[in-house]
Amino acid sequence: MQHPFINSEQNDIPITIGGKLNINEYLLIIQPHEDLYNKIMGIKKEFAEKYDCPTAMYSKPHITLVNFVQWEMQEKKFVSRLKNIFESAAPFQVSINGFGSFPAHTIYANVQTKNDIVNLVKSTKSAQSLLSFNAKNKAHFITEPHITIARKLLP
Repeated sequence: MQHPFINSEQNDIPITIGGKLNINEYLLIIQPHEDLYNKIMGIKKEFAEKYDCPTAMYSKPHITLVNFVQWEMQEKKFVSRLKNIFESAAPFQVSINGFGSFPAHTIYANVQTKNDIVNLVKSTKSAQSLLSFNAKNKAHFITEPHITIARKLLP
């Protein structure tokens, strides 16, 4: 059985007996501690109410590291690999100060200590083969760490 999202030219299509192949989207994140999380949620709620942007309230505060899709059956492999990468990383502190924007669509809390996060993201690239679904659906490694307040805004 071939999954509808897979290009028919692929030769390494996993087969399940009597089951369905599942493809999942994964988001590898850093979540702020509880106090900061609650403070950011308050800012997001205030923005949502003041600017009639209800979607701002529903996304949870986080810093994205990597976004990717992969077969569910690969999950144990990449989780084990990522766990090894993160356990060997040195602890670091994240500082947030002020706000920024991506022109015309996103407002975010500015992460001042980007280098440690960017280095952590770079270290996950050693697991890229486990995180890339196929040639057209490769993992997206974040290069501009931030905490989104509101996104998909109109200009």
